[in-house]
Amino acid sequence: MSVVASILLSMVDAQFRNHGLGPVLDSFTLSASQEKVAVLPKGMSALVYGVPASGKTTALKALVLHKLRSGFKPEEILVITANRDSATKLRDELALEFQDATPGPMARTLASFAFSILRERALSLGFKAPELITGSEQDQIISELIEEFLRTELPEDWPKQLRRQVLELRGFRTELRDLITVCLEHEIDPSQLEKLGTEQGQPHWVAMSGFFAGYLKRLREPANENRHDPSTLLTVVVRELQENATPKVVSDLKLVIVDDAQELTPAAATLLRAVVSKGADLVLFGDPDATTMGFRAANAGGMKELAALTGKPFETINLAQSVGSRHPDLTAVLAKTASRISTERVGTHRSALGATDQTVGNRVEGRVFDLETSELAWLAHRLRELHLQQGIAWSEMVVVARSRDVLEKWAAALASESVPTVIHGSQTSFKDEFSTGNLLRLAKFCIEPVELNRDVILELLRNPYTGLDSLAIRRIRRRLRQLELDAGGERTSDQLLIELFEKPEVAAELYSEEGKLVRRFLKVLQKAKDLLETEGATSEELLWTLWSSSPMVDRWQILADGIGEVALQAGRNLDSLVALFAAANQYAERHPQAGPTDFIKEQLERDVPQDTLALVSRDDQKVMLATSTSLIGRRFKVVAIPGLTEGVWPNLKPRSSLLGALALDGVLSGKEATEVRTEIVDELRLLYKAVGAASDHLIISAVDGDESQLSQFVRLILGTIPETQTYAEPRFTLRGLVGSLRRTLVTTTDEKTRLEAAYGLARLALENQPGAHPDQWAGIIKFDSPEALVPLSDDETGKVWIYPSQLDAYIRCPLHWFMQAHGGSEKNFEANFGTLLHKVLEETESISYTELWKGVETKWHTLEFEAAWVEKKELLKAQRMVRNLSTYLQGQAEAGYKLVGTEVGIDFELGRAHIKGRVDRIEQGPAGQVMIVDLKTGSSEPTAKDNPQLGLYQIAYLHEGFQELPNNATSLEGASLVWVNGEKPKVKPQDSLAENPELELQFRELLDQAIEGMAAPDATFVAKIGSHCYDKHGFGNCKILLTKAVSYVD
Repeated sequence: MSVVASILLSMVDAQFRNHGLGPVLDSFTLSASQEKVAVLPKGMSALVYGVPASGKTTALKALVLHKLRSGFKPEEILVITANRDSATKLRDELALEFQDATPGPMARTLASFAFSILRERALSLGFKAPELITGSEQDQIISELIEEFLRTELPEDWPKQLRRQVLELRGFRTELRDLITVCLEHEIDPSQLEKLGTEQGQPHWVAMSGFFAGYLKRLREPANENRHDPSTLLTVVVRELQENATPKVVSDLKLVIVDDAQELTPAAATLLRAVVSKGADLVLFGDPDATTMGFRAANAGGMKELAALTGKPFETINLAQSVGSRHPDLTAVLAKTASRISTERVGTHRSALGATDQTVGNRVEGRVFDLETSELAWLAHRLRELHLQQGIAWSEMVVVARSRDVLEKWAAALASESVPTVIHGSQTSFKDEFSTGNLLRLAKFCIEPVELNRDVILELLRNPYTGLDSLAIRRIRRRLRQLELDAGGERTSDQLLIELFEKPEVAAELYSEEGKLVRRFLKVLQKAKDLLETEGATSEELLWTLWSSSPMVDRWQILADGIGEVALQAGRNLDSLVALFAAANQYAERHPQAGPTDFIKEQLERDVPQDTLALVSRDDQKVMLATSTSLIGRRFKVVAIPGLTEGVWPNLKPRSSLLGALALDGVLSGKEATEVRTEIVDELRLLYKAVGAASDHLIISAVDGDESQLSQFVRLILGTIPETQTYAEPRFTLRGLVGSLRRTLVTTTDEKTRLEAAYGLARLALENQPGAHPDQWAGIIKFDSPEALVPLSDDETGKVWIYPSQLDAYIRCPLHWFMQAHGGSEKNFEANFGTLLHKVLEETESISYTELWKGVETKWHTLEFEAAWVEKKELLKAQRMVRNLSTYLQGQAEAGYKLVGTEVGIDFELGRAHIKGRVDRIEQGPAGQVMIVDLKTGSSEPTAKDNPQLGLYQIAYLHEGFQELPNNATSLEGASLVWVNGEKPKVKPQDSLAENPELELQFRELLDQAIEGMAAPDATFVAKIGSHCYDKHGFGNCKILLTKAVSYVD
């Protein structure tokens, strides 16, 4: 043997040699009760009860290792846990202790064990390997059954509370799924459900028996051959053990051990009875007070009932609490909580917790706040203190919620305070996740092209996989419009966007960064469509084509490496995508003949999250957010329970109140359907489970406000109710410290304090902390854009494009003009309605209110409103403006004025200015004089005397800049603003520049100043700070850049 080979073999031997079970067992420090469990004799089964931290897992491992040392083979011992996470953790711990080869995992879930039995039999008979039907597939089957039923008339004897609208709700599907699960758990068929409904006076059970029958029929279809519902899986295995030869994996067993046995469902208990009936001993570990799976028919007294039904001799062992395993303050809370839970006739294991009147110390913290934002800010501050000052790892902390609904909101709030978080388990379906939902919708567009219109195009461009934001889309539209006008066209930006997708070569004219992104996106769409033409293309390939060429590939990976709400969302986006690709791959393996269409459509129709076999990894750098049911088999140093509000926790709303799944479970368990059920016990068990997961610190908080009431659990835990407080402390982060120091620097007059703040900021700036250096402060940072504001030329004679409406904006406030000219404007109702009104005036020559309003009504649907009441309010305003407009037009007609043009274009050059725009109306008086009219619908009454927009219109007339004018025009009478948004129409005239040279000179000077300012290569656009900056009805958009701390008015 070579030297290298010898070295390698010695390394392997050093790492994996059998250390001997004797030393391993000797290393365990066992209490007397744990020792009793470890040396259980062969032929003796046991019920092992223990409160949290009593050492149940240690006793379990000691029992397994003792049996192995006494001659048991690994395949003769089966260890069952409540979920996959617990199985993985216990399997690894046992493997490390045993240090020898095993024919299979040393710990597994009961579903995994049942699945292995079916798989072994299928392989031996040459059948198709068994598969599990996922939760999302179950929901899809139920949805289809409901849709089929709703196509028919409801039967006459149909329960009144189950109206058609109710059957369409997602909550109804959930309740129906729970009812079917209970039926499958107790092995009853549809006819038995119908009979029970009749006997117990429960008509909704009778009604649901049809859906149950339809569900079972779907499971028997060829497409679902050897596929099993999670609930039917266990019952199928029971029948297999009863009717066929016992498989080797069962016959070899001598000992079956169940951890967290209080979570066993009826079907699980039945399977265990069938397994141990072959001769194996049974040891059940659990704590009935910690039952959290009641919604799945788990029974707190099920351990004792199962032991009685096996017919085996059982010894009951109560584990004593391990010394030092939990702080006494937390034990006191557990004792008080357990005292409120019914004993379920299981024994005296609670005595390990001690007296129920123990004093709670400072390891149990409780706060009551006036606002939820204050509550979560304080919680984040406290978690950061424990992490930074006491060295507790993020992974040793968990934030527990009563239900999953609030976890996402809490995750975002904590992430914004620089607390890294991870939500345990899946949250939402693929279609509802930001990253996967948008990718699926993009794939659907490639598969099923739709007629292109404005809404479709904008939805595509707003898809995150384009890399475009709303400002970039505005720039694209403006560039396309400019190219159209330069070519002499009149098409709108909406029409040009449609052409962009119909003729991708148009994108070659877009030279900006946005243009590159558009060209890239259009190429990806075409590549995806080409892929679909390829025989054998899969959904995974389609999704990968759309994703891999997206700018989000690099962007999200970079963002996910940070801390904060942005990093949290980026990480979640990537996690969802990984899960989607795994699901697509799995779908392709199960349905090799299916194309991409089937998978994409199926995912867009599903409401239930996709099940995954991926392990829920534990990130050592993140705080876990979870529900009590997710804490099975887990321990943390710090447990935080915010949101203790009455109605939330405890939630005393009756469970399954619509279809009565829990009532059915009670009947099948020997109770009456009408028996009164209290929810408080289940709520206490969930609380007990959460508190029991903590070893060092327990943090609780609640909000006491006008719309919320403190939970009764606050007093139960603390013994008193804390005073309600407001929390407004600086964030316990470097970002928060920067903000605090900057505030001190600005608001404090004491020079010593200001100098200390300045030194602190300087130190942070040297460490490159964002926001510390003055160059990064709002109002001081220099605004710049790489995009030229005007075409550049060496001799500084480049033309400056001037639009009359923008000239007025520039003169009022240069910064407002800059924001508006570069996509920063956001139109209000008045502006949008003004555009609509101009269009109506273009299309009709009538001046009557009735005809004008008919024109408005035909286009009213193009306006968008936040709510129905807003639309009603604006409708009244619109009617008033149309009425005023009609009054003005009729007055002009009576005075002998006639309309000679609407939306008349102007286009001419004046020095360096290239002036372009449109005039609302041109009217001609009885003597041939021309009047230029600008219609105003704004909320503020305008002035016309010095209005630059009107002045520029008149200059255009004098320099023959109008594209069309009446041939018989005699003179320029002037210009006027017609304001229609008042109680009555008001006409604001401006003198004729033809008769007022001084006024013309004034406007020419303003135009020259604007040209100089707009074209300056190093221009700085300063906000003319005044009332318009803060007035919500003001004209300016620069208000978004104002920060009170650094903006001043002289």
